[in-house]
Amino acid sequence: MRRANSVRLATLNTWKNEGDLRRRLPAIVSGLRALAPDVVLLQEVFRADALAWHTAQALADPLGLSWVYAPARRKRRDWDGSTLMCESGLALLWRGTIAASERLPLPGPGEGEERIALLAAGEIRGLRVQVGNVHLSHLRGDDAGRRAQLAAVLAYAGWQKEADLRVVGGDCNATLDSPVFVPPVPGPWRLHDVFAGRPPCPPTFPLPPEPGRRGRTIDFLFALTGPDGVPPDVEHAGLALAEPDEGGHWPSDHAAVTADLCVSSASIA
Repeated sequence: MRRANSVRLATLNTWKNEGDLRRRLPAIVSGLRALAPDVVLLQEVFRADALAWHTAQALADPLGLSWVYAPARRKRRDWDGSTLMCESGLALLWRGTIAASERLPLPGPGEGEERIALLAAGEIRGLRVQVGNVHLSHLRGDDAGRRAQLAAVLAYAGWQKEADLRVVGGDCNATLDSPVFVPPVPGPWRLHDVFAGRPPCPPTFPLPPEPGRRGRTIDFLFALTGPDGVPPDVEHAGLALAEPDEGGHWPSDHAAVTADLCVSSASIA
């Protein structure tokens, strides 16, 4: 049973409209319903106005969660044998009310490939929670670009507001031992991987596993503290939505990373 002062988070790259999204969507809903998260960070959220399709809303409504969306990477993509203008944005699903949110442009390519962060704040069972959702550059060899994007997120002025829990997560397109995360990370904050002190997180990408292709752990949840801050206790950390459903449909080409973070009085700043 979850403690009253804990928050369950999950991050999932929803794989745009690829891999037969219509068949995958029920598997995502089912997996998230079983997980019962308080906050879900979603990347590659497919939105196509011509189809009245919005993956964030299609997930939030059956789960009874609030949601906020930030558009990104607007371009033409294939769908049902034709091409249409659509987006691959970021979204946050939230158990309760989202008090404020902001779309933060990040350094990198321009329109169609631009990278952003989605920041939001609200209360969950009386806890003041701030979340930053990211999808860093996918370009091969662009660790410098990814580190610059992470630095921009950590420089966000909103983190200075009082909060009981601050979390940054998403698809970082880099492993934890890459130059992106070499300490000290840019700015006045410290990142605490939810798997720190635990067995390493299994590979999160690609799914299903591909023979001859090395799986990588590139999806993360980090608690964020000041230099002298006490990170929250991690009651649980693991993967979810990492298996096909009964019909053989994989929810995504990424597994979800999930964690229960317990806020102690010493963590609150």
